[in-house]
Amino acid sequence: MNYADSNNIRNLLNSYHLKETDSWENADIIFLATCSIRQQAEDKVSGWGIKNLEEKIIILTGCMAQRYNRNTDKVSEKYIERLKRRYPWIDYVVNIKEIEEIPKFLKLDNRDLLNSSNINYDPDNKYQGLFSTSHGCDNFCSYCIVPYARGKLINYAKKPILKDIKNFIDKGGKLVTLLGQNVNSWEYKNENFIDLLKQVESIKGNFWINFLSSHPKDFSDELIDLITTHDKFLKHCNIAVQSGSNRILKLMNRQYTADRFTNICKKIKEKDPDFRITTDAIVGFPTETEDDFQKMVDIVKEYQIEMVYIGKYSPRKDTVAYKSKDNISLKVKKDREKKLREVVNKIREKKHSSLVNNKLPVLMIKPRKGISYYNHEVITENRYTPGNICHLEVKDFTKAGLKC
Repeated sequence: MNYADSNNIRNLLNSYHLKETDSWENADIIFLATCSIRQQAEDKVSGWGIKNLEEKIIILTGCMAQRYNRNTDKVSEKYIERLKRRYPWIDYVVNIKEIEEIPKFLKLDNRDLLNSSNINYDPDNKYQGLFSTSHGCDNFCSYCIVPYARGKLINYAKKPILKDIKNFIDKGGKLVTLLGQNVNSWEYKNENFIDLLKQVESIKGNFWINFLSSHPKDFSDELIDLITTHDKFLKHCNIAVQSGSNRILKLMNRQYTADRFTNICKKIKEKDPDFRITTDAIVGFPTETEDDFQKMVDIVKEYQIEMVYIGKYSPRKDTVAYKSKDNISLKVKKDREKKLREVVNKIREKKHSSLVNNKLPVLMIKPRKGISYYNHEVITENRYTPGNICHLEVKDFTKAGLKC
């Protein structure tokens, strides 16, 4: 979502002839596209205050730039005032929903506006496109600030999504990634996420489809069948389990059990044993015991999950979990993170080593960099034409991905 937000800002300003710089020191305008998912992410913003930012326009946007009152769906003015007091060196705070207003307060002349599309991709990587299907979230996981940072869930209309994707494909795009805080909950009028995916798939062209982030409560059998049996879908999905303990999942308000997640894994593997499943996990949630943590480790081992995005729990003000005592020490959190990471690394090494000497389809996004059909990062010895899907032999592997 942060990449998508940044691309929207980048493309908007490019359309007014503004030029992106290689370093912030050379910039006249600096955008901080912020994340609020963890306190650590917000703390990074403070570091900008000690830089020499004189004669630069500093604009804060992203998740940190607003907090919604969910009863009124209006932004808290007190929160904005608090931000400005804390960061007096910031010139503008811009709600991420209102980035189209940026040219107005930068006093950019509409006469200089180029005829351009809102296609959401990085100009330096035109083969990967990010397409938001929604904004906001209504899940209210007890640890998460997103429902307050991004507001109520709004699903975007199908036609503009499909129009942007078709335009992207027509211009040579090769990897379509659909985005949402809970992407597989998308529905609009009488259609659901399956309907949307099928219509994306029906667009003519040689391209792949991916989506994130997926919530286990909305992961249907029909979705499993679609992504495991239809060729345009990457044979990879990140499905965030967060914990292997039903007790902790209930405290997190995740709205599913661990069995729900493991049943999804079983069904996917029955359809396609090579399908790559990755997940997210939070360690050190309030009251998490060693037994609770071990249940997460057991799931990773049983389903040979080779990539887990691990977060150490950090209290977020205004969330339900913030009211609970953060009773797991930082040392325990770090120990659990290390243990889980060691398990994952062993699984990944075993899986990656099994791919050596096999050929995989790889989408080249740069002459020596690509993405495999299973969503591995790929580095190549030889140069290939970006935009081509090549069948390459795996020669070695790293922690990050594969070498071909």
